[in-house]
Amino acid sequence: MSEQVPRLERLRSVRQWLAWQLRRTDETIAELEKQEAAAARAARTLPPRVPEWRLSMQRAGGRPTPDAVHTSDCGMAGNATRPLTREQALRAITEDGITACPYCRPDTDLGVL
Repeated sequence: MSEQVPRLERLRSVRQWLAWQLRRTDETIAELEKQEAAAARAARTLPPRVPEWRLSMQRAGGRPTPDAVHTSDCGMAGNATRPLTREQALRAITEDGITACPYCRPDTDLGVL
């Protein structure tokens, strides 16, 4: 009978430890679910990122060719445009020889003069 008491106490200790681990696991799961829900809400509520620069295209001989780099809100860009990243806009103006729009002056915003 004396052997059963220590074994019973050991089993109770193991049970307490397992209960503690289960609570800890449940808390971690709850925290991760909260983070995922917040990320999903943020993804639904944030507006899509508007590109800062646009490349207007000109039709020459039936084939569109790059015309000028514009800021995203320039009214002179027209309808035939494509979005540009900052790096692409810099490269277009400095390396590719595409002109900067004289009205919205994207070269000023990009630091190219």
